[in-house]
Amino acid sequence: MNAFQTRLQAALNESGMTQAELARKTGIGRNSISDYLKGKYLAKQQYVGALARVLNVDEGWLMGVSDKKERRHPEEDFENTNKENGDITDKDIDHYFNGLRSYKGLEISDEQKEFMRNSIKSFLESQRAMNNKQNRNKE
Repeated sequence: MNAFQTRLQAALNESGMTQAELARKTGIGRNSISDYLKGKYLAKQQYVGALARVLNVDEGWLMGVSDKKERRHPEEDFENTNKENGDITDKDIDHYFNGLRSYKGLEISDEQKEFMRNSIKSFLESQRAMNNKQNRNKE
């Protein structure tokens, strides 16, 4: 087995998608997907990109030239601004949710990402407020 074949199969299994779903979402023929998985040939570069996007993995990882599986997008300029104390920042939360593309093969819309982002921020703020209140009560 070649690295592309092995990693494509692993990513497909993790996604929960069928070969037919992957073909539909990438625009690549179902027979081609099947041939990639059988190791008959490697995908062309344009198809590797489409497969990686839909499966939410790094193109280099999919081709076997990188060990970094997590997909990183250029628009997600990420830098934790409070590394010294380990605090989660708004930028950290935004980075995480901007990176979401799908869950078990189902695409996540921008509206859904915004809802999740706001829910997490609200939850964390309420936890901070409760903690502050408990600390004031102790004094």
